[in-house]
Amino acid sequence: MVLGEPRFLGVHAATVDPEGRLQLPAALRDEVNVRAPEFGFVVTLDGSGSLCLRVRERFEEWAAALRARAGQGQGDRGTLLTVAAHTAPVRCDKQGRVRVPDPLLALIGVTREDRARREVVLVGAFDELHLWSPAGWEEWSSGARGRLASGLDALGGPSDGSRAIPGA
Repeated sequence: MVLGEPRFLGVHAATVDPEGRLQLPAALRDEVNVRAPEFGFVVTLDGSGSLCLRVRERFEEWAAALRARAGQGQGDRGTLLTVAAHTAPVRCDKQGRVRVPDPLLALIGVTREDRARREVVLVGAFDELHLWSPAGWEEWSSGARGRLASGLDALGGPSDGSRAIPGA
């Protein structure tokens, strides 16, 4: 990583090549050191319907927290099984390309075999990236924009762009 934690921001168009590789846009590559021998992502199906790419260390933290919060009930075990079944470690090559497994791409309606279904949208979510089909991103984001004000209020930040006054 460059300095501290990566900060993946913005919406970026990309294309899966015929070999199934996804070129990370320069703005995203600049946030991590893809040439470091130990660098890698873990990709997993997210509850939003996207594929989530986390730097390996972040994934390990997330997975440990998920397992620690899980109870012994059938529902929690089923959730953990679903996450594990739809997760794969992926490496970046020196050009910043990531090979996402075909079965995971298929979950979001993307395939390397069909030229018309190779387009993807990469969305930065601070310390993780979300991978969507263009249609999936448009559908999800239009609903999320409608909930933004209430979401910001719930997180404790002002939704009108003003600065909260401490102690007020």
